[in-house]
Amino acid sequence: MGEEGKEVLDPDDEQVIKDCKAAGAVFVTWDRVVRKEAGGLTPYEMMEKALEEAPPEAPPEAKAEINRLLRLTPEKLTVMEDGANKTYQLLNKYIRLDRETAKLVKQLRVEEDFSWRAIARWCAMRWKAPWGGHQIAGMVICEKAAKLLGEDFLNEPWN
Repeated sequence: MGEEGKEVLDPDDEQVIKDCKAAGAVFVTWDRVVRKEAGGLTPYEMMEKALEEAPPEAPPEAKAEINRLLRLTPEKLTVMEDGANKTYQLLNKYIRLDRETAKLVKQLRVEEDFSWRAIARWCAMRWKAPWGGHQIAGMVICEKAAKLLGEDFLNEPWN
């Protein structure tokens, strides 16, 4: 665990959680560390909740609402997905890890409870990389580290 049993969040994580709570929104993320700190839900849990709460006559866009800060339409989701996929492909092409680095990343993620953004920022600072605390960079780093160790970054103990 991080210092004093608290998860290690990136300053961007902390701001997103603060904004979400101030707006009375539900926090949705795949990141186990952030979800635990924010009292949030996985996207699957949120979709189930939205479908349960939406009246039967609600349009599909209302049923697909993931949080109360932004109503997501199919068009907005498509644009977001496209941008995320392009970012993932670019980062996946350039980020390289060796086995020793993979072990260190696993220690930070699993034992120290670093969020994906915190992993990205930690690596960016040490590697002098331009991505800072970009969540997708942290996901790519964790994915590559887990694969090198024969594990899946979306499953225990990684997430």
